[in-house]
Amino acid sequence: MIITEITAQKKRKNRCNLYVDGEFFSGLDQIAVFKAGLKVGKEVSKEELEEVVFESEKSSAFEKIANLVSKQMYSERDLRNKLKNYGYADAPIGGAIALAKEYKYISDKEYARALVESKPLKSRLELKNALFQKGICSSFAENALLAVSEEDELKRAEVLAEKYLKNKEKDQKTFASLYNFLLRKGFSSSQIKKILAKYKFEYDE
Repeated sequence: MIITEITAQKKRKNRCNLYVDGEFFSGLDQIAVFKAGLKVGKEVSKEELEEVVFESEKSSAFEKIANLVSKQMYSERDLRNKLKNYGYADAPIGGAIALAKEYKYISDKEYARALVESKPLKSRLELKNALFQKGICSSFAENALLAVSEEDELKRAEVLAEKYLKNKEKDQKTFASLYNFLLRKGFSSSQIKKILAKYKFEYDE
């Protein structure tokens, strides 16, 4: 296999198009081309070119990760899904993710902690579900949830109760509705009953 042409891409200045035996082979990162020593007239094997393509795509995916995490935090699962949506294959995604971890660009442990801190009115159950949906492993999730004690969770329920009852009639129907509202939010029955007791209301299940 002979490299017959290498041309710069018009829309992406750091990318080029590689032609082998007169036919388009792949778009590549210019740095990957330089590192591999590719040039017109050079004879290469298919395996060599596939390795260059892999390194190029890994480099491009890593650059995409760096750009994404510069704006906000992401879990590893979210980044993998985003890269797939951008068209990257599993192998270069895996390589880019590993590199991002090495440079400490991403950390599911830190992401879990930050997510819990950013949601001060969520119950532990809601937070646990949110972490699960982001692909956070159980050990990281449980460690992050240690920041929310039983007392903290009760205070969160109290704040939500006050918001819910604002400008509402304090009657049996309203308190029954509040009970169901907090239950859907993931608070336990015992926690909710403690809150209702403060309003001199005893919920009859």
